[in-house]
Amino acid sequence: MALTPDEIDGLRELILAVYGPVTEELLRDLCRCIAEAGQMTSSAEYKLLLAKSLAGADDVIADTLRRQTDLTDDAVEQLMRWAAEKTAPLEENESLRNIAEAYVKVTRKEVANVLGQLAAADVDGRVYPIKDVYRRTMDYVFREVSSGTKTPEEAVRRATLRLWQRGIRTIDRSDGRTFSVEFMAQRAIMAKMGEMTTAINEKHHDDGGCDGWEISAHSASAPDHEPYQGRQYSDKEYKRLNSRLQRRIGTLSCKHIAWPIKLGVDSPQWTNEQLAEMARENAKGVTYEGRHYTQYEATQQQKALENSIRQCKDRIAAAQEEGKLGSGELRSSRILLRQLNAEYKRFSAAAGLRTAPERLRAAGLGRALKANGTLEMPQPAGSLKRGDGTLDIDTARRRHLEYLDTLTDAPDRVKMYLDYYNRANPTEYRMDPGLHHAVAYSETEDAILYNPKAEGFDGLDFDDVALHETAHRADVLNMRSHENRRFRMAIENAVQDVKERMELFRRIAPAIKQLATKDIFSALSGGELFEGSGHSKSYWAAREDNRALEIFAELFVLEAQNSPELKIVKAAWPELWAAYISLF
Repeated sequence: MALTPDEIDGLRELILAVYGPVTEELLRDLCRCIAEAGQMTSSAEYKLLLAKSLAGADDVIADTLRRQTDLTDDAVEQLMRWAAEKTAPLEENESLRNIAEAYVKVTRKEVANVLGQLAAADVDGRVYPIKDVYRRTMDYVFREVSSGTKTPEEAVRRATLRLWQRGIRTIDRSDGRTFSVEFMAQRAIMAKMGEMTTAINEKHHDDGGCDGWEISAHSASAPDHEPYQGRQYSDKEYKRLNSRLQRRIGTLSCKHIAWPIKLGVDSPQWTNEQLAEMARENAKGVTYEGRHYTQYEATQQQKALENSIRQCKDRIAAAQEEGKLGSGELRSSRILLRQLNAEYKRFSAAAGLRTAPERLRAAGLGRALKANGTLEMPQPAGSLKRGDGTLDIDTARRRHLEYLDTLTDAPDRVKMYLDYYNRANPTEYRMDPGLHHAVAYSETEDAILYNPKAEGFDGLDFDDVALHETAHRADVLNMRSHENRRFRMAIENAVQDVKERMELFRRIAPAIKQLATKDIFSALSGGELFEGSGHSKSYWAAREDNRALEIFAELFVLEAQNSPELKIVKAAWPELWAAYISLF
């Protein structure tokens, strides 16, 4: 038993997903205090506010970290135990269980250290401890407003710019550099997970009377590990090899691991021919615009392009926040972004690499940027109603088309259906006072039915709903997901996985914010997870096709919106994701 490369990637993504919400509350509280500072008109008032905010910050930070640490500790424990079980059976071996328990405790301490070194970017872009940022940004806003240099809105916007761009950071004690909390938590957990799996394997090696090790193998290997992957080594040889490598085997910094074997008894997992073919394919790689890349180098180049795209989006957002909507800086950044996106798609296609829209998402507070430089905000369905209670379809369509233009990172396959069913063959909207739900797609009528008097209608995000129902229409008229054997089998397997790992998913659940993701979890758990936030238990039990139809629609929405939560689904159920893609 051993962690596969896909499982290692999945663990990385799940850790990022768990820690994503950890600092959200802190960031919002900080922004609230900054906004209040912009309303102060006298030094005396401001001093009172500052003192109150700084004292309150201590409580907010302590309470938030206490709650979030309890949550994330549980998630860490579940992820560590799962990795341990994948390494060796623990149930009947107390010593292996003790190793796993010890590493769970150590990992919790490591993560606590990460959360204990919180920092944020000041208005000047420099990073300070988070308490100092409260004082510095509030001082800046009050000073700029009281002197008349800036309006309250301008000062607050300028003060919060770097905050929402870079988020809450954590300081690396080794060199003082700062990184996102998610990244540092991921790095700490994966490092301890690597140590744990190595310790379990070493114990398993000694208990089983083994005298050697076999290193795993995969395509597109990094050059420092490729000569050694897939080979068997004696204990002495393996120890000598690992002492020479800058990146030791088993640290999970790459995807290679080693497991104990008995030399001359355990046959190698890969033949010499298979390993030679992996090396040839890696070396063959791709020649792109006159430059040759190995498969591994191609993956690194793709990551570099993804990073450039994220940085360019940050510059656009910064220009927009600073009010430079007509500036040359903004125009040139937008041109560069289009060029980078095109280059990313061309290079990925040439190298045979899957594009990953979720990795192109810029930092910030999750706001979508319109083509004209304004921020996209949700449009409640209630705001689209006429005086007589009916839906203003023309206004709803116009505003929805504007919203669709902001989904620049959606995959082409999704954009094609959105364009077709909103422009070339637009979906009909029809009021149905007898409809039990607020909104539903009718296959028999080929129309989206709505009941403006239904409970919850007014508060619905019209764009989300329209995306979801459009996905149903595309599915029913084209893909027929509920009739696809591969997709249904993948769902059945995912349902079984949720049953077996229910406790883990319960721990991950509080990190899930988007309704579409919640509905997928609800579908796979039969309503045990997120009951009441999406569809009900009775809905999942009523009709076998419901799971497939809703899961397809929600995956379509997550793709269209380039949601960061899509990576949770991909990491947890790669078979389901592959089956969904195959429907197109």
